[in-house]
Amino acid sequence: MRKIIEGDVSLRSLCLTELLDLSDVEVTRDFDCTDNNLTNLIGAPKTVGSNFYCHESKLTSLEGAPTTVGDIFNSSGEFKCYKNDLTSLKGGPQFVGSSYFCGRNNLTNLEGAPKKVNGGFYCRWSNLTSLSGAPTTVRGPFFCDYNNLDSLDGSPHTIHDSFYCSNNRLTSIEGIPKRIYGHIYLPLSVKSLFSITYVRSLSEIRGMVLYI
Repeated sequence: MRKIIEGDVSLRSLCLTELLDLSDVEVTRDFDCTDNNLTNLIGAPKTVGSNFYCHESKLTSLEGAPTTVGDIFNSSGEFKCYKNDLTSLKGGPQFVGSSYFCGRNNLTNLEGAPKKVNGGFYCRWSNLTSLSGAPTTVRGPFFCDYNNLDSLDGSPHTIHDSFYCSNNRLTSIEGIPKRIYGHIYLPLSVKSLFSITYVRSLSEIRGMVLYI
C-alpha cells in the first residue's frame, strides 16, 4: 500500500547528516531539508507534490532525490539544490513541475538535469565549462551567466522566456538556442565579434539582443 503524508514535511536546520527513510512515501506538498549536513538525499520521498528544498546542505550528490517534483497540470513544484558542493546533477529529479535551481555549485556541465522544465532554469555561478545535459525545453528564463563557458554548445533548443549568458568567456556562440521568446543577454566583450544581425541569423529571437 502506498504511504502518503498529507501536507508539508520540514526537516530544516536540524544538523542532519542523513535523512530518515521516507523513500516509499509520497509527500503531497513541500519537502524541506535545507541547511543541514547532508552529503546525499538517500531516504528522500520518491514523489513530492509541490516544492523540494535541499539548498545549503553540503550535498555532494543528488542520489536519492525524488524522481518527480510538482505537478505538470498547474506548473507547480520547484527543485532547489543551489549552494551545495555538487559536481554533478545525476541522481536528481527527471520531472520538475516549475523551476530548477542549481546555481552556486561546482558543476562543469548539466548532465543529469531534466529534459524539460516548466519554469525557469538557474545554473549561474556554478563553474560551468559546458551546457551539455541542459534541458531541451525551458518554459521560463534560462540563467547560465557568471560561469566559465567559451561556447553555447549544449544550450536548450527552445527557451520560452529570456536567455542570460553574460559574464562568460565566450569565443563562439555556436549552439545558441534555436528559439528564444524573450531577450538574449550576451557578454559585452563579444559585441565586436558577433553583431546583432549575426546573432539573429542563428536564432529566432522575439526580444532584443543585449550586450552587458
